[in-house]
Amino acid sequence: MTNPTRRPLPAADARSRVSPGVVSSIEEAIAARRAPLVLAGADTGAADQLIHAMGTVKAARFNAAARLERKHALSLFAMSMVSLYFVGLSVWQAVYAAAIDEATGRLITLVSILSSIFTLVLALIESMNDYKIKAHHMHACALAVNDILHELKLVRTADPALVQDFRRRYNEAVRSCPYNHARVDYLMARAERGVPWTEATWAHLRYACDVYALYGLCLSIPPLVLVLFR
Repeated sequence: MTNPTRRPLPAADARSRVSPGVVSSIEEAIAARRAPLVLAGADTGAADQLIHAMGTVKAARFNAAARLERKHALSLFAMSMVSLYFVGLSVWQAVYAAAIDEATGRLITLVSILSSIFTLVLALIESMNDYKIKAHHMHACALAVNDILHELKLVRTADPALVQDFRRRYNEAVRSCPYNHARVDYLMARAERGVPWTEATWAHLRYACDVYALYGLCLSIPPLVLVLFR
């Protein structure tokens, strides 16, 4: 006796046999497969420490790049202004030589000499420090560390071998930079992470002194001498 031909179930009956629990289980399995591989109860302390260290170094090197760029711009501006002091006073002394008494003439000569000395000092500092090149290397290093940091955050693994590989790549990125950031850059990186206000204030004061003190003195001393001793 031949078996009767089995008729296909209607689409509505087929859908009714797939329970919502099966669908949710499939979705959970897909989501788990796509998620980063992290062992249950695994200790990711080493990875977290490396993430913290890379975050601090990245911020410090970005701060260093910005600080060096600012110092480069201020150095050029200060040299231009101090040179203008020297040229302007020399022209003033030459044009109004008959109307200037002897004491005023000596004062103008002194201020002109100070301006020329400051111009020479600023030019030597700029040539020796090479702020533009240092800023470029710091920015490139910060970008490289930032890329490794984001990769480690996505993996967040507890595998010692994988963490060591990230640490090796991080060390190579840091060592590839021929310069190191300054202490003030590290303090500013810490200040950006919510430290006590006293520490943040001290970091900002050190930053302001490092960036603006020398150029502020070079710009202010010649006119102050001219005004106070006229």
